[in-house]
Amino acid sequence: MILLPYLMPLAVVAYIGYRYWAQAQRSAEIDSATSAWALREGLVPGTPPSPGATPTLSLPEGGAHDCWQLPVGDGGGTLFRWTWVIQEGRDVRIGEATVVSAMLAAGFPHFRVVPRHGFVAPSAGWDEQELHLESAELEADFRVLVGRDGDRQALLELFDPETIVWLINLGRTAPVIEYQLGTLVVVSGHPCTTDVELDALAEQARYLAGRVLAEGLLHRPGASSLA
Repeated sequence: MILLPYLMPLAVVAYIGYRYWAQAQRSAEIDSATSAWALREGLVPGTPPSPGATPTLSLPEGGAHDCWQLPVGDGGGTLFRWTWVIQEGRDVRIGEATVVSAMLAAGFPHFRVVPRHGFVAPSAGWDEQELHLESAELEADFRVLVGRDGDRQALLELFDPETIVWLINLGRTAPVIEYQLGTLVVVSGHPCTTDVELDALAEQARYLAGRVLAEGLLHRPGASSLA
């Protein structure tokens, strides 16, 4: 009985220590799988992206790990594991995702596509409203958030019927998509651990970069703004 008051704090410390150890082991396994895939693809190590460029890259205590250069769009991109801190009351844990970021030479309004249900990064100061695309099937699973002063016509042309069907077909495997001031960020729903998942994320990023670049070149100043 004398030792009982000391056992509970020790148990808490041991549990926290185990959680951090398990997290570190899982992160090492993810990085190992990513590195093996990147080397098979002939990629070379890259540099971390600039923090704060988009809502995901503005998450608390965010950090990029295991960065690899990945050709995307009209220039280079970076594939990496992104971590951030999630605090809910006294519970503190680490969020993780695999991300592709790329700088695109396209003047285009900022937007992001996020899940209708589930975690969504705070707007990080972006003044947003939802853009309705007249697709009930799309809007059942996704929200398209755009700047209030964005070019409505350019955004509607970006999300053409083919792109809407592409998103719908991806379903739960669809990434979060963010674009602001030339930075495209494509975020997996969970850390990628297999070649299939990494191939899919890279292909999704390339498809989206192609769409943004194509419509950015067609962007017409003076088009109608969002009401």
